[in-house]
Amino acid sequence: MKAESFLSFLAGAAAGTVLGILFAPAPGNETREKLKKAAEEGYDEAKDIAGDVAHDVHVRARYARREMNALKKTVSEQAGSLKDDVKSKILEQLDKLEKALSAGEEETVDEQA
Repeated sequence: MKAESFLSFLAGAAAGTVLGILFAPAPGNETREKLKKAAEEGYDEAKDIAGDVAHDVHVRARYARREMNALKKTVSEQAGSLKDDVKSKILEQLDKLEKALSAGEEETVDEQA
């Protein structure tokens, strides 16, 4: 959610910059150079933000996977009082969650490339 708000802010700032440049009294070639420079800066900034967001997703996914593996181990070792079918269903759900996390992490890597 934070990233979306920041990206919205950047989009608004970029639109304001472009409009300011377009309506400022300057020759056409100067205006084109200013627009080109603003576009390059906006692209670089967006690329940096995307990298930061991707890194954050990877960190959170690794943490979630580590916690999930610890939970699996606990369920497997200490859930002797649970019936075997309940224990297997819990482990099955945890496996599904782990696969979903892995898929989400792969999508982020693909989008970043």
